[in-house]
Amino acid sequence: MKWATTFGASKVNDKKLYEEGVELGKFLVSQGYAVKCGGYQGLMEAVSRGVKEAGGTVVGVGLEYFEKQRPQNPYLTEKIVARTIFERLELLTKDSELFVVQQGSIGTLNELFLVWVFKYSLGMDVRVCLIGKPYLALRNCEFIDKKTLELIEIYETLDEFKVSFN
Repeated sequence: MKWATTFGASKVNDKKLYEEGVELGKFLVSQGYAVKCGGYQGLMEAVSRGVKEAGGTVVGVGLEYFEKQRPQNPYLTEKIVARTIFERLELLTKDSELFVVQQGSIGTLNELFLVWVFKYSLGMDVRVCLIGKPYLALRNCEFIDKKTLELIEIYETLDEFKVSFN
């Protein structure tokens, strides 16, 4: 089984962004991926919903600390609850060959930088794909050298990301 992990916001007030998450989940299933995500609401829920609607497998990896604070995601095939943030990150990244980063906050950035460092420092043969206009600024980032920037793929839209599979 090949795995994709998605990272994204736990809260989404933008209906278009939520629908993009659903579409992403369906697309990943169409490409033969089982999906892992953080397991809660927002874009995690949206991607999970798309995976479920497409008949795929989606595993949510939650955190014990969040379990009583955050609403549950009704679209998961399976839920794993990690005891620590480090265990959660390990479970989210283990065995995945594709990482898709949508818009989010500090947690999403933490996850992005973790997989980027894995690719940079450990030479992991994985794709790290960022989707969304906020990430376009990285293309011209002056404090990160070009070779490091070339380790990630930046797409303005989900449609651009989909084309990369052709």
